[in-house]
Amino acid sequence: MQYVLFVGSKVGYEAVVGMAELKCDILHVFIEQEHDHEHLQFYEKTVRECQQSQYDYSLNAGNEEIISVLDNKLSLHKPIDYIMSFGYRRLIPERIIKKAAIAALGVHFSPLPRYRGFAPLNWVLINGEHETAVNLFCLDKEIDNGDIVDREFVTIDYLDDINTLYEKCLCEFRKLMYRFIPKLESGKFEAEKQDSSKATYACARSPEDGIINWNRGSREIYNLVRALTYPFPGAYTYFDDQKLYIWSCEEYDIPKYEGLIPGKVIKIVKGTGIVVLCGTGAVLLKEGQIEGNERKTLDRIIASVRITLGN
Repeated sequence: MQYVLFVGSKVGYEAVVGMAELKCDILHVFIEQEHDHEHLQFYEKTVRECQQSQYDYSLNAGNEEIISVLDNKLSLHKPIDYIMSFGYRRLIPERIIKKAAIAALGVHFSPLPRYRGFAPLNWVLINGEHETAVNLFCLDKEIDNGDIVDREFVTIDYLDDINTLYEKCLCEFRKLMYRFIPKLESGKFEAEKQDSSKATYACARSPEDGIINWNRGSREIYNLVRALTYPFPGAYTYFDDQKLYIWSCEEYDIPKYEGLIPGKVIKIVKGTGIVVLCGTGAVLLKEGQIEGNERKTLDRIIASVRITLGN
């Protein structure tokens, strides 16, 4: 069987490495470069892997270039059995999908049919979900709604952040690939339709969406921080008119307040951080960073309980 890959981010890199190890016949790899604001970039590693494995590849190709490359492969009597999309964030047009002789497949890290669309792992953490999934599914003209051909469920623990959850999903993705590629090679696999009546969707996120609303409860703020921690752009607030990123925090037990100001610093914990009131409850902000400065524990940035964050 012969494959064309569309890849981006770490999952795309892992897919290229895994399929090389499995000796898959890869005709071409279309690589998507990460956005400038993303702290970790994997496209260069993917390029090097393609070079080492002697795979043809293109970087940031537009649709017309993609079609030209695929048509050239077909003109050389090289059938494209499978088109595979791993971490590639653009919707692949139907006219490209239809060039796959057997199937076009993609991967999505969410409990499909819920959280179709963008940034599903960030959103499941923000919303306090307890489980997600790694799905291999059929691509079509709609977003993440194709039949599921294989999946692994992943438990989300209270202490998970975006990094630990992503690594859990990558681990299951590797298992899924090594289990499913032999089925693709045989051309024999089953597919299960999604129940679209239960479908939900997730918006694309931008760095500006990470602003902390201190009127929210402590659990919501904790979930936002762990969903957006490094290497993502980060949850943030303002201190002395400067943007203050919060990289880690935990919920903190406090007595009942009848005079409550959300965002108010109420305690300095030496060597650890600061305790801040929320709409309900409080959080211990541990590691943070004034924009443009180095990361520190918050008690090294803020030393007064007269401060209200967000102002």
